[in-house]
Amino acid sequence: MSLRSRILTLLLLGLVWPLSAAAAHRARPAPDPFLAQLAGPWDFAGTLRGKPVHYRVEGRWVLHHGWLRLALADVAKPPAYVADVYIGFDAHAGDYVAHWLDQFGAAGARVAASGTRQGQTLVLLFPYVEGAFRDTFTLAADGGSGSLLIEAQQQDGSWSTFASYTLTRPR
Repeated sequence: MSLRSRILTLLLLGLVWPLSAAAAHRARPAPDPFLAQLAGPWDFAGTLRGKPVHYRVEGRWVLHHGWLRLALADVAKPPAYVADVYIGFDAHAGDYVAHWLDQFGAAGARVAASGTRQGQTLVLLFPYVEGAFRDTFTLAADGGSGSLLIEAQQQDGSWSTFASYTLTRPR
């Protein structure tokens, strides 16, 4: 490496390092208490388009507690459906953001959801071009059980059940 390249590299590092240090010292928000209840193992059992389904789900904090990742896999061997759902709370805006990523790839993941919570109920709206989806998580007061209702918006603006799950902790 030439002397000129070394000097340029050092200058760039000198510019970037203070920005990195400032970002590293920025206070990280405390984990959202509602999302914290979703951490750990879950069973999601219910129906998808009227047919019975059963998923094993693991909620884990990722990226320094910036997101709660729900890793879903149905109980079939090998699983017929797998997805990772990332949910985070934006304390500045006072709302939630979610990304649903699954085995069907990028085409279905172009849309991020936003949502709000009232008490033990979180409603996320995914505004897909083909029709919106509304995911409603409701947890028991102790966080040990709950439900997830996924609704699809019809062309006339009405909502119909796409999937419905009972959430329980595995034994």
